[in-house]
Amino acid sequence: MARRSRDTRYAELVSAAAATFAERGVQNTLVSDIVKAAGVAQGTFYLYFKTKDDVVLAVVDSIVDRLQASLEAAVAGEGISAVERLRLLCDALGSLTAVPGTTEIVDFMHAPENRPLHDRLVASLAPKLVDLMAGVIRQGVAEGSFDVPDPRAAAWFVLAGLQGTELSGTPVAEAPQALGSAAVLALRALGYQEHRP
Repeated sequence: MARRSRDTRYAELVSAAAATFAERGVQNTLVSDIVKAAGVAQGTFYLYFKTKDDVVLAVVDSIVDRLQASLEAAVAGEGISAVERLRLLCDALGSLTAVPGTTEIVDFMHAPENRPLHDRLVASLAPKLVDLMAGVIRQGVAEGSFDVPDPRAAAWFVLAGLQGTELSGTPVAEAPQALGSAAVLALRALGYQEHRP
């Protein structure tokens, strides 16, 4: 059997750690639990990570990368108006809850003992989301759909409103509908006036 590449082994350890954290919680997970789930010797773990905290950070980084790629893909494409991009972005955030295993990850990230991990995820993802949303808002200003003097500040405002669905304790199953309602309010705050016949 061929030896696995370093990148493959790293990914396997991160995946095993994420699954073990979701099952046991970060505080209750030992390095021995992670290596058992990955099917490797404990020494192998230390070839990739100095401590359990290092693998926790790697799990957060992998979640951020997946979320960012998913959201960027949702709003990519030519000929899409800023209004539609904003709606697509909100839909993509809501549809993340339908991805297999996402509910467990969301529950895992919101467990009280995992608060530092959640905060790191938000701190890592927020600047990327602000950039993405600011780009959508700049497009809307250029199209004449949005009327805001500072697209970056408007992006912070809109994203804070969207995060309010999470902070208010909205159940995962209700997130898509809540984000849809938040998108309507965000469009109004950006100065969008939907023309009705």
